[in-house]
Amino acid sequence: MAITEVAGISRPEVERVMTEQPFRDISDFYIRARPSRRTLERLALIGALDQIADIRAESNESNRGDLLVHIRQISSKPLGKQDKNQMSFDLGKLDRLPTGNKAPTKTQTVQNELDITGMDVTDHQLSEFQELLDELGVVRASELVNLRSNTEVLVAGVRVATQTPPMRSGKRVVFISLDDGTGCADATFFDEAQRRCAQLLFQNRLLLISGKTRRTGVRGVSILAENAFDLRALWLERKQKAS
Repeated sequence: MAITEVAGISRPEVERVMTEQPFRDISDFYIRARPSRRTLERLALIGALDQIADIRAESNESNRGDLLVHIRQISSKPLGKQDKNQMSFDLGKLDRLPTGNKAPTKTQTVQNELDITGMDVTDHQLSEFQELLDELGVVRASELVNLRSNTEVLVAGVRVATQTPPMRSGKRVVFISLDDGTGCADATFFDEAQRRCAQLLFQNRLLLISGKTRRTGVRGVSILAENAFDLRALWLERKQKAS
């Protein structure tokens, strides 16, 4: 991913990172790239600093939680006008990451990516709900092409598009596109279906939609929607029942 995707990073910060690379370690990066503490923390949260911090998935020695503590330590040391090529003694002592801090969960990692870059990079948002989707028999977007018309289905995903184009009849029709990581499922909501769930269609990002398939071509399939549900609310309800 491009470093410019990081929310809040300034053009001068980007230019310094590009000009000064490569970096030996986190302290070296802090001294020569001179990022703000906020930028430094955001880069750490999305894994951009894993390599120079020597954080490896197969190792239990250190994690991004340790890295954030390390960043707070080094960013509390003012850089002033010191020679950028000379590492101060105080920062040099902090080259080694602390250990024992709590690592972010997979869900937290994906949320950090969404908050900071607007994209889920390491995993799809839907993976958190996979057990529930399997229990409900939710069909993946990539599987819809193999189904006959008028097949009853459940689809789920992240709402990536909502459209309400003007219709000749004057009635509002809502078109929803859900991304589930395998592709997009397109659903059409007419009057009756809208009355059941209109609020969800414009406010919720994670949706479960029930309806029937409608063939629109050899490889084209859309869903004539009957209802929509808040996926996270269903997941929390299931979680409460299990506990």
